[in-house]
Amino acid sequence: MHREDFFQLIDKWTNGTASEEELQRLMNYYHSFPEQEWDNDKMGSRAELEAAMEQELLSAIRQPAPVKVVRMRPWLRIAAAVTAVIAVASGITWTLRQPTAPASTEAKPIAYRTVATEHLRVALPDSTIVYLSPNTTMEQGKDYGRNDRTVTLTGEAFFDIRADSKKPFKVQSGQVTTQVLGTSFNVQAYTAQQDIAVTVLTGKVAVSSGVQQVECPPGNRAVFNKQSGNLLHETGVDTRWILEHQQGILRYDRANLQQVADQLGYYYNVKITISGSTASCSYVGEFNTRQPLDKALKQLCLTLNATLEHQNNTYYIRMNGC
Repeated sequence: MHREDFFQLIDKWTNGTASEEELQRLMNYYHSFPEQEWDNDKMGSRAELEAAMEQELLSAIRQPAPVKVVRMRPWLRIAAAVTAVIAVASGITWTLRQPTAPASTEAKPIAYRTVATEHLRVALPDSTIVYLSPNTTMEQGKDYGRNDRTVTLTGEAFFDIRADSKKPFKVQSGQVTTQVLGTSFNVQAYTAQQDIAVTVLTGKVAVSSGVQQVECPPGNRAVFNKQSGNLLHETGVDTRWILEHQQGILRYDRANLQQVADQLGYYYNVKITISGSTASCSYVGEFNTRQPLDKALKQLCLTLNATLEHQNNTYYIRMNGC
């Protein structure tokens, strides 16, 4: 896409006349950025652009007054366009208030969803920051920030909570409720998982299910088993992997092969089965979940001297010995 065409599409988006096909062209151009060599003379500082993108998006979400059309500098026009692309690519629908039509005052829940290979940073209205892992859904309640601060989660997310002693933050994951005042923690609650796990990085978290409750300080984890209904408390947990998950990295050190396959399955929303003896096998290595699943599985099979087959939504790893 030529620079002039790009700016024309930006202008169409800002005045609301861009067609679905034109928005798709913008989205495709945005997704091509990682593969292109960044041109500072043409686009400006990449770090400044990314910061502007985030600020433009947050302003659009939080601004209660009608949006006033102003002439933006070229690099801000790029930021605005890419912000729109991020919203479309992430499956998020934003309702923009038009100056000629009064907006509805009725609050509605907002759902944030990611697909395989996608990681999403979400800023909630109270400045709480949430990092969604792939194949994850989080819903923000319609009264969030007014009467309470509750979200529901299916999948995995890391939460950095803005402190508010009057309004505890709650995460509802199936039968498990996690409540905090101000802290950072990770929740793993994929539908296919046998357990729901809450791991605390900083602060203190109360995790409950029915009448069961455990309080977890940093380096502790609460684990709820869906089959037995028991809520367990684990101490001395290595929390270094939490920050790596934010970057899309899954790291393993002599890990059980089926556990590795299961976790990849959660992230990519597929089923991975292993046939053959794995009793003496373990895996040491890492995967980048921002990349296609085939690359991770081929890497795994090459390490383990295994073969890979793919049928429908299921991958088969056939062991030939370790």
